[in-house]
Amino acid sequence: MTGLHKSLTPLALPAILAATTLSGTVVLACMMPFAAIATIAALAMPGRRGLASVAGCWLGNQVLGFGLMGFPWDGPTFAAGLSLLASSLVAYAAARAVRGGPILAFLAAFAAFELSLFAYALPFGDPALFAPEIAGLIALNDALWFAGLWLGWQVLARIPGLEASQAR
Repeated sequence: MTGLHKSLTPLALPAILAATTLSGTVVLACMMPFAAIATIAALAMPGRRGLASVAGCWLGNQVLGFGLMGFPWDGPTFAAGLSLLASSLVAYAAARAVRGGPILAFLAAFAAFELSLFAYALPFGDPALFAPEIAGLIALNDALWFAGLWLGWQVLARIPGLEASQAR
């Protein structure tokens, strides 16, 4: 394996997660699968790289949201964005803590993400956004993204020289 190939290997999966974030932000108007991204990062990457990938995906989403999609530049919007970061990091920790396989890790991450956002929404946001029909749509969105990202990770792990390392 060449030196360049070795240096690019650890960047392959984070690059895929970043591309997912950027395309998902634009196409889905920020209905981002942060729990799915956090789960893949937790399962497939060592700790610091996984955390950096989750934070980088959040940052890319926020840059596009404020820059391209016209999010208002005000305190409540910045606070909501920070709650997404905090919830994503909680989801990452939950996924890393689960030892029952990828589906259980995703379920733990999704539950942790949503509960964390709900805790923020009670005093500062709109708890009505957690109505069963809305939560169900978000769960479906995240589950579909998780399935696609997991499949992509599995394909990437089988490319000679680009094997994705197991975080666990």
